Amino acid sequence: MRHLFLAGLFALATAVPAVSQTTPIANVYVQTKSGVRVYNAAPSGQLTLVAGSPFYASGQMEAVRGTSYLISVGTNYLHSYKLKSSGGVGSQVTQINTASYGGGQCGTTAGLSGNILDKTGQYFTVQLWGAEDSNGNPICSAYQTYKLSSTGYFTYLGVAENTTIGYRYPSNLYIDTYSSNDLFAYGAGQTDPYASQFYAFKRASAGDLVSNASFTWKGPTPNPSDGTNYFPLSVAADPSSHLAVVMDLPFSSTDGFWLASFSINDTTGAISSSNTYANLPKLDVYPSSIAMSPSGKVVAVGGSPGLQLFHFNGSSAPTLYKGNLFSSTSNPNVNQVAWDNSNHLYALSYDTGYLHATAKLYVFTVTSTNVTAAPGSPYTITGSYGAKGLIVVPR
Repeated sequence: MRHLFLAGLFALATAVPAVSQTTPIANVYVQTKSGVRVYNAAPSGQLTLVAGSPFYASGQMEAVRGTSYLISVGTNYLHSYKLKSSGGVGSQVTQINTASYGGGQCGTTAGLSGNILDKTGQYFTVQLWGAEDSNGNPICSAYQTYKLSSTGYFTYLGVAENTTIGYRYPSNLYIDTYSSNDLFAYGAGQTDPYASQFYAFKRASAGDLVSNASFTWKGPTPNPSDGTNYFPLSVAADPSSHLAVVMDLPFSSTDGFWLASFSINDTTGAISSSNTYANLPKLDVYPSSIAMSPSGKVVAVGGSPGLQLFHFNGSSAPTLYKGNLFSSTSNPNVNQVAWDNSNHLYALSYDTGYLHATAKLYVFTVTSTNVTAAPGSPYTITGSYGAKGLIVVPR
């Protein structure tokens, strides 16, 4: 009888179909006023909100280290939070006061987006700015670097500080990307109302970022009839020592924005472009975001309004792949873009301008020949805000 009973249980167990479980290919983090919303991305690109969202994190989320920790930045403090197996945000591990270290006299970290985690997930650099002299001018800008341990704790490593007039308003100067060898970091932005320039760093022996004093750059050859040079606005690195750079050409007969490629010297960090005015593709959007695909073959540029894709061709000039992905009747501003490792492009659009009351998150599947909207896209997100409102972490 006992054997018959066990056999019946076995038959019943084998008759019940197994529950299909799809392992997420990425975690997607979106900052909102009420906390961090976390989504799991399926292989199709469809998103599922992680139970418990939105999760609390003090200040503004700024980086996620794989499946281990989320880093957020407050007015002065850096925070690290342990991630759950689902990708959700757990309890705080530690916090550290940036005002207690070199560069703290330059101001606070609040409201700035010049913060970046390196490719290894070990080194986090945060921007400080805003302290003023008696005339109301900012006195300096600073980039502090901290090491994030395998247990989620911060160790201060050093600071890159600048007091020159040209960097008086460094909230416009962001570190956008690391080089493929992780030894150099680049950003770009305006240092005065009339021009913008590259912001270049190198890795010191301790792992912190310091100003790359020997940095040089050679830009695309401009049209001689314009009488002006191209100026960099935003930067994204590919996996093989190149940069895609959105460039401005002000005060010329062909005023507008262009996408150029630069080659990186892996020893010095210097960059140069062999592109010319004759082969640079012009943007159809006022650019606000740029992201390089993991393959280094496609660059996404979001802006006002819309989103464009370009083939990235190493040192050769980029070429247009897809014009604006949105129709002329619904053409949102695209504020931030990011990729996973499975050919999906994520685009975050703040719908209500500065207040960021709501947002839409678009997901596209991008192949070498076609671009399609992923199932469920777009996703409406209430209460979205923040300089870094979107982070995508491949799993």
